[in-house]
Amino acid sequence: MDKQIKPTEVIDFHDFVKTILEDSKFYLGIPELASITDVPQNKLRYWNQKGYIQACGERKKNQFRFDAVFQIYTINFFQNEGFTLSVAAKKATYYSQTFKEIKKGLHSRLKQIKKTPESTIIDLGLFDPDPSKNLSLRIEGKQVHFELN
Repeated sequence: MDKQIKPTEVIDFHDFVKTILEDSKFYLGIPELASITDVPQNKLRYWNQKGYIQACGERKKNQFRFDAVFQIYTINFFQNEGFTLSVAAKKATYYSQTFKEIKKGLHSRLKQIKKTPESTIIDLGLFDPDPSKNLSLRIEGKQVHFELN
């Protein structure tokens, strides 16, 4: 039976999120990527052959970092918008780099994440302009607010 979360209980899954944000050795194969992104396996193999997505890992054979999911979604998005594959791949590379920078920024600033039934609080550490204060991001439903404590 699943354990029910009491309203006063706080779950801290900071380490888990930090592991996801860092460049881990979590790899996906072509079948998993196809399932996640709804892009056919033969298309993914073609993109890999052309260098639009890069295999990695110890064997470097059809193993991809989790970041490839973003790259694939983005290529597919731009192709659906009417761009050629090569242009879509260039645009996807640009946005994938931006995505990696966002991940890097979050990874370096993330101190703690607390989840309650009412909200999620993301502790981003000391507020640079005033190191006596702490910067947090509070998410309650569709409302998102920064807080200085």
